[in-house]
Amino acid sequence: MELIPAIPAPDFKQISSWKNSDPLSVGGLRGSVILLDFWTYTCIFCLRTLPLMKLLDRKYSRYGLKVIQAHSAEYEFARSSENVANALSYFSLDKIPVALDSQNKTWEAYGNSYWPKHVLIDSNGFVRYEHAGYGRINDFEEQVRELLEEAGNNISEPLEGSDPPDEIYEIYGMHFDGVAPEICVGYSRLRKFGNRQKMKPNELNIAVDKGAHIDNIVYLRGPWFWEKEGIRAGAKRNDAASIVIKYNAASRVHGIMGTSNKEAANTRIYLDGKPLDSNQLGKNVNLQDGSSTCTVKHPLVYNLVNTQAIETHEIEIVASSANLVFYTFVFG
Repeated sequence: MELIPAIPAPDFKQISSWKNSDPLSVGGLRGSVILLDFWTYTCIFCLRTLPLMKLLDRKYSRYGLKVIQAHSAEYEFARSSENVANALSYFSLDKIPVALDSQNKTWEAYGNSYWPKHVLIDSNGFVRYEHAGYGRINDFEEQVRELLEEAGNNISEPLEGSDPPDEIYEIYGMHFDGVAPEICVGYSRLRKFGNRQKMKPNELNIAVDKGAHIDNIVYLRGPWFWEKEGIRAGAKRNDAASIVIKYNAASRVHGIMGTSNKEAANTRIYLDGKPLDSNQLGKNVNLQDGSSTCTVKHPLVYNLVNTQAIETHEIEIVASSANLVFYTFVFG
């Protein structure tokens, strides 16, 4: 974490609700050291820091550390308390207080412009350290201990030698040089698809894909509505709606997906034109009767492909129901 000039910590602003806790305030926590984790559940870098926040909370809460997660919204669906609650349950976040900063007002009060960001507040209520972006345990622990000892605690436990083992690292993989880029498909972020036709925003498009795909470019097939944050499968036709990308380097492939209603959406997943085999299945993909499928129940980062090595493949996601909404490809 980076040492910054000490400034009074802004309090939480316009928090819509709290999870795992009664409402808290910076002033009410005077005497505790606060580690404020600004995150959003759709950010893979935020997910990779969750094991660190859990570890620091378990290890140092007895000395007065208060880990608080301020959840803000990257997508409109992440403003929903129900969707965030589903994500907290999925990631087993049932002990750390979570402030639902649905309008991103607390996020803005701390001068944020990206996720994740971590802020360390001393026992007198002053911001002392900041850390922007993804980090490892050694980016946080020494500074946490410093402020706890400054507050009068004698800490006997040794420093961690490495990041804790956690299923999140296995599911989502790690960032590496050359990994395929994250690609958002809504028209607010993507200018065009690889198809040689003009897609009209907020209208039903029948996408024609002639093949010959370029690496890390998204192609559509069949009926899709192109919306601000993603694409929504159109009415059922003989040619099912699908989304295709040939990624250049990854061992994990994820899709941020949701539904246009409260009903589950069904998808079929293909790798290089074939169903996934048992050595390629992501956590959220099932293999049954020769088909690899993913059921989308609520907006989440769905893990679709998990391979031991960094590989190049073409993945196709076929919408088996007309309520699928696809937002973003994420790789690890």
